Parts: sequence; structure tokens; C-alpha cells
Amino acid sequence: MRNLLISTLVLSAVASTSLAVLPKEFVLAENTKDSSLLVSIYRNLFKKKEPPIKPRNGGSRPTGPVCMISPDVPSVYRKVWSDRPLFLWQGYVSTIAVRHQGSNINSWIHPASHTQNITYTGEPLQPGQVYQWVVNGGQFIPFQVMEKQERDRISSELQNIEKQLQSTGANTEAIALAKANYFAEKNLWSDVLQQVYSVPEPSAELTTFRQDIVHNLCKPVIANQVSGN
Repeated sequence: MRNLLISTLVLSAVASTSLAVLPKEFVLAENTKDSSLLVSIYRNLFKKKEPPIKPRNGGSRPTGPVCMISPDVPSVYRKVWSDRPLFLWQGYVSTIAVRHQGSNINSWIHPASHTQNITYTGEPLQPGQVYQWVVNGGQFIPFQVMEKQERDRISSELQNIEKQLQSTGANTEAIALAKANYFAEKNLWSDVLQQVYSVPEPSAELTTFRQDIVHNLCKPVIANQVSGN
């Protein structure tokens, strides 16, 4: 079953350059035979009654409210595979930090006033541990790094995906999207977004996709903050 999933991801990634984009939203024609990985991820995010990613109000600064996108706040801790996760938000943030759950001492802090996303660069986070992502020294979101056994198994499968795609001549973006779709199949949404944002020179389609993610996920959060709800 795992080999079938990996093979499907590889084949889909090779075909993913045929993505169709319309203004403001990604649309896949109903009669399109081979759906791209990017559209598959988009549909998983926004074509369901309840989007699987639930951003949090990160408080307000003089320049406007903050929408904390990833890691997010489902009903339980967001589980992440990466021990160096991506932090993604919309709005003004002066600093972000990481600390152990239950501690007031930051184990890592980084200036953030000139960006809207940062990949953690501290010591690798430990399997099974719960951490807090803190913005502006106040609002935080807890998340948990998955246990070592599960993490190692996923790491092995990701290596197989990458190796097979490299043998077909797939580019960096196609490999990242295959991994993102793999994570989406497992509902590991923080890791989905990390792969989406890992491509150093994204295509126009991927750039638009990133913008749509932020806009569509944060629109209701920002609206609630502005209205005071």
C-alpha cells in the first residue's frame, strides 16, 4: 500500500507542471484527467466544509492584527514531522520564539519584522515533546513533534519519493509538491506548508498558491479581529 502511494505521488509530480490557474483561485477543470498535486492540496485545504488548518488570532500590533497560520490550533496539538518546522503568519510580528510547553524560558528567538514566514533554526526539536510557538512575546500556539518511530518511518518513505523522482529528472518544485501531497494524505498540515514554502525559486503557479493560502486562511481570522469578535 505504501509503495502504491509513493508510486502515485511520483507519477503525479511528474505531471504537475500542467497546473491551470485562474485569477484569485486555483481551479481544475472537471474533465481534466490528471489532477496536479498542487490542485489536490488546494482542494484538501479549501474544498471541504471545514478547512483542516485553523489559524489563531495572534493579537494586534500598531500596524494591524496577526493571523498565526502554521503550526495552527486543531482540537488537539498539531503534530509535526519536521524537527525544524516552518512558522507562517500574516500581519506584523516583531519576534517569534520557541519554548517548551509549560516553560516561560525561550529556547530560541528570532527577529521577524521583515518577513511573514521563518523556518526554525535552533537545535533540533525532540521527538514526542510539546513546544510553544510564541509571537511578539505573548500569544502562543502549542505543537508536538511526532514520536521517533513514526518520524523515522516517514523519513524513509520521503527518501524513497525523492529518490524515485530524481531518477525521472523531476525538479525541486515537483519533489517538494510530491512530499507535500504525501503529508496531506497523512493530515500533517504543518509539514505540507513547509514543503510548499521550501522551494527557493517557485514557479508563478506556486507563488500564487502561497498567496492564496495566506489570504483564504486568514481572511475570516482578520475579519473577526477587526470586528472585535
